[in-house]
Formats: sequence, structure tokens, C-alpha cells
Amino acid sequence: MRFGVQIPSFTEGMQGEAKGLARSVTAGMRKATDGLKGDLRADVKRAGLGQRLANTWRGATYPESGESLEAAAYVSSNAAKLIMAFEQGVTITAQNKKFLAIPAPDAGVKHVSVSKGSKRLTPADWERETGVKLRFVPSKSGGVLVADAFYRRQAARFQRRKSFKPINEGGPTAGRSFVVIFVLVKQAKLRKRLDVDRIAQEWAARAPALIDEARSANEV
Repeated sequence: MRFGVQIPSFTEGMQGEAKGLARSVTAGMRKATDGLKGDLRADVKRAGLGQRLANTWRGATYPESGESLEAAAYVSSNAAKLIMAFEQGVTITAQNKKFLAIPAPDAGVKHVSVSKGSKRLTPADWERETGVKLRFVPSKSGGVLVADAFYRRQAARFQRRKSFKPINEGGPTAGRSFVVIFVLVKQAKLRKRLDVDRIAQEWAARAPALIDEARSANEV
């Protein structure tokens, strides 16, 4: 996903001021690059999607060196498909007639650590870390994976996490014999959480003013 900010050509009728104007255009585009990138990153963090996804937004001003009347600002994401999903809102469907497994609060955590960061917790991860076998209980919408309500706490490395909430070993409430660890569904809807297009349009509209500011600064 890439957004660009460009301005009309100034070459006609302005040969005498071309050098100074090129400096102003390039400076304005650099400000637009930084501003657009910063606002897009802030939008991701505001949506609660984390710093890592926010940092996938990168900016560049062309030309990369020197000055030009045709300077342009470009901002793109290295995770374009994910950004687009949260920009538009999409429906994720399970493949091969299987289910999407969504961790319930009693799972303790939603992600597990891997060599290059973290990944979403899966039923196989949970069973491996706890040593407890999950049981499938069908429902009209899909089903749930449950564990015996008296199972012992998760592995030690899970217990040390601040976000980990071990299940009380004292027994189930209201006579429950099991607790839900994963909810299984055929599909899940990602709601729209980003406003990328609006932010890009706002910065495109601000480009002329940024160039004027840069030109005024150069004349001082």
C-alpha cells in the first residue's frame, strides 16, 4: 500500500526562480513525507494494533538527494495486506472446512513467543505448554475447545508473564466441570479500525501550504 503527494509542474514561466522554488518544493515534500508517515503510524497505535505494525509505514522523498521542482512524497507499508484489512474491514474464513480458533480469556494469553517476536496462540501451543488435552464441544456456530476446570496452572514460563491469568485450582463456579479455552468459528469479521485514505488526502491538501512555509523560510 503506497500513498503519494505531488504538486503540479512549476517549470513554465518561472525559470528565474526555479532554483529557489525547487528548494522550497523539496523541503515541503520532505515535511509532507514525515507528517504523513507519523500520522499513519499514530493511527495504527490509536487503533490498538501495536508499535510493530505501526513501524511498517515507511517514507521516502524523491529525489532522494538534491532538489527538484518535481519533488514528491511517498509513504508505503511493508504489511500492506494487513493494513488494508483493517482499513476496509474484511471477513476471514477458515480454510479446508476447518475452524478459526479464537483464544478465550481463560486461555491465559493470546500470543506466544517465537524466535522473531510472537505469534497468535493456537490450540496446539496451549496443549504443549500446559500438558493438558483440550476437548471439542460442538455448537450451532462452530464449537469450543474446553479444559477440565481443575487442571493445574500453565507452564512456568507462562506464569511469569504479567498478562497471564491462571485459572483458580479451587474448582469450578456454579458446578461447572470445564472452562472454555478457545472459541471455534467458521469465519470472523475484522472491523474497520484505520482511516488511511482520509489521512493521506489531508496531507495531500496541505502540500501547497508546506511549500509556501518553506519558501518563506528560505526568503528570511
